[in-house]
Amino acid sequence: GNRSRRTFLSKVIGISTASIFGTLSPSSVWAADLPMVTLREFEDILKDSYKSVSIVELGGIKGEIVTVKLVDGTEFGISDIIDSPTDPRSPLKLVSTCKGYGIPTKFTYLDGFLDTSPKRKKVYMNNRLAEAAVKEEAKKKRIEEDEQARLKALFEMESDDI
Repeated sequence: GNRSRRTFLSKVIGISTASIFGTLSPSSVWAADLPMVTLREFEDILKDSYKSVSIVELGGIKGEIVTVKLVDGTEFGISDIIDSPTDPRSPLKLVSTCKGYGIPTKFTYLDGFLDTSPKRKKVYMNNRLAEAAVKEEAKKKRIEEDEQARLKALFEMESDDI
């Protein structure tokens, strides 16, 4: 009774302590999947051959999980990203560096959030504006159909001449 409770509590305290101090952080679990480089090594890669980087994706709630995808399809991670307003290894500093080289960045956690959020519909203040919008849409459709018919007639005339 007492012994099993004590071992259970010691395991729970050990796991919670490890998660609080970061020894079981998501990036350390994730690090086994990809080869990792430090931010300084990544900056050296950018200085030498920034055109070989196709995109830098930042995952996790704070953007601390970074995946770099190269043009040839290979991927690697950056291991020492720290979410801090003063540390030069912060995710936003990395995004700034990438923007300086013209490399696109993507926050995958935020994109997942935005994809599932409901889209706003256009709200009209009165019926006249709503009717005008419907008529404008019908007008655009008629103009497009007329253009298609004109191009078809032109193509037929050119094919008759040949």
